[in-house]
Amino acid sequence: MKKSLVILLACGSLFAGAAEIGGVKLDDTAKVSGQDLVFNGGGIRTKYGIAKVYVAGLYAAQKTNNADAVVNAVTPRRVVLSMLRKVEAEKLHESLLDGLEENTTEAEFAALQPRLKEMNAIFQGVKEVKEGDLIALDFLPGKGTQITVRGQIRDVIGGDDFSRALLRVWLGKKPVSDSLKSGMLGGK
Repeated sequence: MKKSLVILLACGSLFAGAAEIGGVKLDDTAKVSGQDLVFNGGGIRTKYGIAKVYVAGLYAAQKTNNADAVVNAVTPRRVVLSMLRKVEAEKLHESLLDGLEENTTEAEFAALQPRLKEMNAIFQGVKEVKEGDLIALDFLPGKGTQITVRGQIRDVIGGDDFSRALLRVWLGKKPVSDSLKSGMLGGK
């Protein structure tokens, strides 16, 4: 019994600092492009107010509650999506497109079209994501956005403008969810 308690306490300490959102444990830190990032915050993306779609976590060079600072940073950032349900990749792509269109001007959105086609090709290759699947969006200044699905790097979509636009899906003036934006910026 005593040995079991010691093992339980030791395992518990491994996750002591990790955030838990919606039953999903998110790491305290992440390493992107050789830089250590800290967990800034996270939340649950719901659809129609009831269907839980994914847990999103934001990692940045330092904690901040300033969305513009994250979007415009010249350091790496990461958004991780931990799926809470099965979603066809096409539906997830459409949702991101909606968020992009809501948070860019008509001219910005038009300029992103070639890279949106690249993103669509990535999603078409994935076909669907299932409960428990992880999607990492690594924002690499000077390079673009690296998309990793289920631990496999799919591609890097070039351009800091694309990275900023994609971050605004969650952190822009019209985010996919106000409560998710607040959570990702360290709010409750």
